[in-house]
Amino acid sequence: MELNLKKSVLLGDGALGTQLQKLSGKADVLPESFNLTEAGREMVGKVHEEYIRAGAQIIETNTFAANLSRLERFGLGNEFKEINAQGVAIARRASAGRVLVAGSVGPLDLGPGVKDAPADVLEGYFKSHVAALERGGVDLLMLETFASPFEARLALSVASGTGLPVFFLMGGQTIARPYARKAVMEMISMAHEFKVSALGVNCVGPYDLGMALNILSENTDLPLLAYPNAGIPSIERGMVKYDLPVAALLGEARKWLEKGVVVFGGCCGTAPEHIRALAETFKGKSPCLRAGAMLSGDRAGVSVRTYELQKPGGAGLSSPVMDGKTTSASNPIRARFGSGKKPLIAVEVKPALSRSLDATVDSVEKLAGCGVDFFSVPDNPAANPNRDCMACAHLLQKKYNIPAIMHKTATQTNALHTTSYLLGAFDLGLRGILAVSGDSPGAGAFDRIAGRVNDLRNSIELLRLISLLREGMLVNGQSLPYPADFASGCAFAHSANLKTQLAWLSKKVEAGAEFLFTQPVFSTEDYLRAQDALAKFSMKKFIGILPLVSGRQAKAIQSGRIPGITVPQAVVDRLSGYPGLEDQFQAGMELAFSLVSEVSRAADGIYLIMPFHKEAAVLTSRLIGAARG
Repeated sequence: MELNLKKSVLLGDGALGTQLQKLSGKADVLPESFNLTEAGREMVGKVHEEYIRAGAQIIETNTFAANLSRLERFGLGNEFKEINAQGVAIARRASAGRVLVAGSVGPLDLGPGVKDAPADVLEGYFKSHVAALERGGVDLLMLETFASPFEARLALSVASGTGLPVFFLMGGQTIARPYARKAVMEMISMAHEFKVSALGVNCVGPYDLGMALNILSENTDLPLLAYPNAGIPSIERGMVKYDLPVAALLGEARKWLEKGVVVFGGCCGTAPEHIRALAETFKGKSPCLRAGAMLSGDRAGVSVRTYELQKPGGAGLSSPVMDGKTTSASNPIRARFGSGKKPLIAVEVKPALSRSLDATVDSVEKLAGCGVDFFSVPDNPAANPNRDCMACAHLLQKKYNIPAIMHKTATQTNALHTTSYLLGAFDLGLRGILAVSGDSPGAGAFDRIAGRVNDLRNSIELLRLISLLREGMLVNGQSLPYPADFASGCAFAHSANLKTQLAWLSKKVEAGAEFLFTQPVFSTEDYLRAQDALAKFSMKKFIGILPLVSGRQAKAIQSGRIPGITVPQAVVDRLSGYPGLEDQFQAGMELAFSLVSEVSRAADGIYLIMPFHKEAAVLTSRLIGAARG
């Protein structure tokens, strides 16, 4: 079959992934893995055949996520060649020369990891993927669901070098949002620059797709592609479900022909019945060739803006502004870092489950006038549920006008919630984040209920996300209307394997960490060891101090009661050597006062964790007084 976008409207196929999940009953399997088994290949072929019978004239290979980067994340890196070869072969058999076969190429979707790999490595993933599809014998390349201009440029550069026709689709829910217009305009420009055969939108609901087509039709004469989802997904009994009626999809699609849509197809949730309805409505119709349409290579002389190939946040990327000014100048965390004051003092305030946030905030009123530079609020330490750290940090900052640093765990929420949560923190006026991986749910009260979430696998990936927000970008490459300019920090465990911890800390610094809080030190040896290990890092360093109040507490921490914190045996013996609890308490406080005095002479800052005592605020205020001399 010949590809001729001037002659008549063409029909693409519908969703592969959701159809395969429906047929197999497996919602958590990578659809491309079906290419590896005989039974799986039969299912893929069956879906292709159903779309052809429904009227599809272009079918896509089951290779959307079959780039080496994504396959490795699913443990399928060694199957890269087989998955792509079989993906093309299955489609070619189903086609039997009746329809065109498009090689499906999706984005890398690295999220925060896009900041960690060199551009040539990322481009290499696209090169190997496109080359595998080209070897298999596809008729054209279908680059789809691209939301990041950075990834789009890499993929288009590779695809345009093959000489095959290239269909390029922007996609994902955010592509239709007003704040994504800049990215959309960049990718329209790229479509002209790389001389694609057609440009379009996929993987959004019909209404939003129509809104995005308005932008395309006003800014390009290229033939347009429309591949909507079957509405908005819901989850029913563990399976993703799309239930937009075919009539509703058609009601929107009928408006698209006059906008210049030449190829109609479907994305997530669409099925043969959707393609059949589209075929009955549009197949054989003449395309709407708008004035000056540039078809079949007739694109010479187009004036377009070009963009330098660079990673997000690299040189040449303009930073968004808010109210005409960049936000870095107004960050109170950095302002205090640059004040020259030593030591800076951060006090941890735990939003305990046992009392209201108002009560927690009121309980530290004695500290407000003692010279505290920052309040620091942990996020579910030891994997036990506490009251919300963002709400607590906001209330502390609002009542006492002292900057609050909110801790955020990487592995307790998915990337979607983490992003919106951080933006909410910024909107509330919080400007400091301590990024931590988060303790295993198996350590806390929800051990048999809650599980780790691996969208952001550790604090480094969370730091990358924060760094992107600081540059005015989301992890999918979309731009924000203004940056969320957080000062980001990290934790350091001096008592663990130092070589490993220092290597990990270097990665945290590369990911954007500007300051660190150490785990508590309990002896001079602890402190000097940490200070010496951290000497080569120029970031602001806060030495953690937790006053011990009893021998029993010292033993509990030493036994691993609090993940990542250990107490030297000599300190346990010292406190436990006193028979009375009052004497143990006095010994613990003497040790804390001694450490505070010593640390305050040389360290950038002190991170005071309030003692587990009914007079915690009073005791902490005295420790602050000792630090101030």
